Amino acid sequence: MAGTMKAVHFYGPGDVRLVEAPVPEPGPGEALVKIEAALTCGTDFKAYRRGHPVMLPQTPCPFGHEMAGVVTKAGQGAERLFPEGSRVVVGDSAPCEDCFFCRAGQSPLCDNLKILCGAYAQYLLVPAKVLKHKTAAIPDGLDFASAALAEPLACAVHAAQALEVSGGQTAAVVGSGPMALMLIQVLKAAGARVLVLGRSPENLARAQAAGAKETFSALLPDAVSAARQAAQGRGADAVFEAVGTPEAWQSAVALARKGGRVCLFGGCAPKTQVPVDAQRVHYEQLRLEGVFHHAPGHFHAAVELLAAGKISPELFISGRVPLDELPKFFRDNAERSIPKAAVIP
Repeated sequence: MAGTMKAVHFYGPGDVRLVEAPVPEPGPGEALVKIEAALTCGTDFKAYRRGHPVMLPQTPCPFGHEMAGVVTKAGQGAERLFPEGSRVVVGDSAPCEDCFFCRAGQSPLCDNLKILCGAYAQYLLVPAKVLKHKTAAIPDGLDFASAALAEPLACAVHAAQALEVSGGQTAAVVGSGPMALMLIQVLKAAGARVLVLGRSPENLARAQAAGAKETFSALLPDAVSAARQAAQGRGADAVFEAVGTPEAWQSAVALARKGGRVCLFGGCAPKTQVPVDAQRVHYEQLRLEGVFHHAPGHFHAAVELLAAGKISPELFISGRVPLDELPKFFRDNAERSIPKAAVIP
């Protein structure tokens, strides 16, 4: 397929532009996908403000990483996976399969992780390994924008699976932003009773709409004690920190029961130090676990949750933005915390 397409590229902090770019030609194992919907996200807004050394390693660079569309051309061998006309959701990375971490079953830590950006465009070339590992057919009845939630949702699936959450357990989430809402829905789908500790009254109301059994205002001095009391008076079986601040990490550890598990899900700035009660960790056998990104299995499990109707896309996606207007959308909302928007090329 020859010709040009519209795309939004990142040129530097605060500088994204609508450009004309060549329509890529798929090689062996690759596929060309016509983007039907891409989603904005908090990571893209952070990258817009200050750049991102992994997702945006050079400038100019394709931008956006949550996407779904239709395969318009399949390279040699790719047609066996996804024939032309297939409706697909595409992940934003793929493991190399060969490094120490891939061989150890820890592919999110892959030394050569293939990152795929370029969702904000009319077409996207999907590399062979991304097509193999993190591309999935969109089930009938699931629209493109909802399917594109699979990428961030896979992070929440990873967290819930890492802490082995199951039915009958009490899980607590520290934070009430978009990723916290995804955690709530994934934990609820696993059968857990979910408690949420957050600051914004509006976000706490959304947390209840997402399925939280009880919510607690972190602005109150006894919030952690109240949440522990609500968890059978002994603390939660599993706690998920979804803010990325030392204070939130400390609250998460404080919320865990004896023998409980804590997922440190929110990323802190480099060299951040967080004081932890070492006596509790040792004598109460707390398990502290960092969770980053997702593996192919998490991505496909996220698609299954969306297809089963266990995730409510309307909680996360608000409004539509034409591709032509996306640079202005980023400029106007650079410093705001806003819901996801569906970008329609």
